[in-house]
Amino acid sequence: MIEKEAFAAGIGLLREPVLPLVSIVQFLYLTGDFAAVDEVISQLPADIETGSALYPDATALLAPYVDLLQPLAELKAGRPPQELVVDLEGNPVDAMTATVALVAQSVLSRELERINSLLCAPCNCTLCCVGPDADMAQEYFEIPLQPVETDLFALERIDTETSRSQSIDHEPPLQLGGRDFFNRPDPALIRWQAGWSLMLPRASQCPSLEASGRCRVYPDRPEVCRRPQIFPYVVEPIEGQRQPTLRLRQALLAVADCPYVQLLQDEINAYAAASELDMIFRRNKA
Repeated sequence: MIEKEAFAAGIGLLREPVLPLVSIVQFLYLTGDFAAVDEVISQLPADIETGSALYPDATALLAPYVDLLQPLAELKAGRPPQELVVDLEGNPVDAMTATVALVAQSVLSRELERINSLLCAPCNCTLCCVGPDADMAQEYFEIPLQPVETDLFALERIDTETSRSQSIDHEPPLQLGGRDFFNRPDPALIRWQAGWSLMLPRASQCPSLEASGRCRVYPDRPEVCRRPQIFPYVVEPIEGQRQPTLRLRQALLAVADCPYVQLLQDEINAYAAASELDMIFRRNKA
């Protein structure tokens, strides 16, 4: 069993979430006489203490996220975001709520990429890289891909009118050659209604996984593999809309199968609470 000491670097970042600092910058910039977000950050005090953490150098901590805060300038200039953000009932939210949510999603995505990488490394785990084993209820494991990421995998590509018209959970399942697609033994790339996915059937594995457990495309790995087990869920895309549309969720999602998620639930809960997000733990494989 891995001890918490092995995750010290990742735990340190969980204990200093950047979103509370972003909230301070947003408030000062939007209510004060500042020409740019960078100006606010440069004038922050050396030490900042919130209800959850003490930040000894807030300016340095915010530096990797400055580019992601620029939508606040558009908001201050009276220009709403291009994306439509709606609440759970499907009603559009105001421009302030939408912009703050989109900024939070972007900041958390970048921050959690670093945190997940630090937490994942000590586990020597391939849970995200293999299909379900014989004891699991699922028939497959899905890795959603951006179109350009499909070139990382030398696999059969299935892109048909039928596949493009179906979601992954369509009933009945996609049929190929007279049989259920998920009964096949080999992984494949498939173009669903929502986009491309790498599909790993039962007992299969990602073609980029080496026998040693290392990823041979690690420097160029897909976006979803960079944030493997703790996800920002501030907004979620809604497919099939005329303009880019997202639903406001204000949550953090962690996959409870993961060894470090299981071990660090208290720390992850505290990170979500400090970021003013609801916490959702769910199993991906069962």
